[in-house]
Amino acid sequence: MAVTDAASRLGPIAERLLENQYAQENLRTGVESLRAAYRRASKRRVKPSQDRKVREQVRRGAASIAEAGRAFQSGRQKPKRRPGRIVLVVTGVAIAGAAAAVASSEELRAKLFGHPQEGLDAGGSAEAASAWGEDR
Repeated sequence: MAVTDAASRLGPIAERLLENQYAQENLRTGVESLRAAYRRASKRRVKPSQDRKVREQVRRGAASIAEAGRAFQSGRQKPKRRPGRIVLVVTGVAIAGAAAAVASSEELRAKLFGHPQEGLDAGGSAEAASAWGEDR
């Protein structure tokens, strides 16, 4: 009778684990990291406690397995990607490109900002405006 009680208690737990993709991914990465650490430690003649890469792999594996356990207990799922960050980056690149185009094209500056006053540059000096015209 104890076997049937254990099976009846493990059924819902196994079902929740199968539904939680985030916990599964964390378990998978944790086990892979621990396997890699074991392979590296068994190949080398250096003590695993002195090998930084082995320690880092064990640390990452343990952290992934712990995160999987927390995700399983709380029912947390994989975070969804936010399109806001992507939109922000694309907008920033577009603004930078537009600014570069305006800075490099005098014709575009004239269309956007109107024609500057004759003999004056943006700083307001007539000498700089005449020097600017002579360099071209």
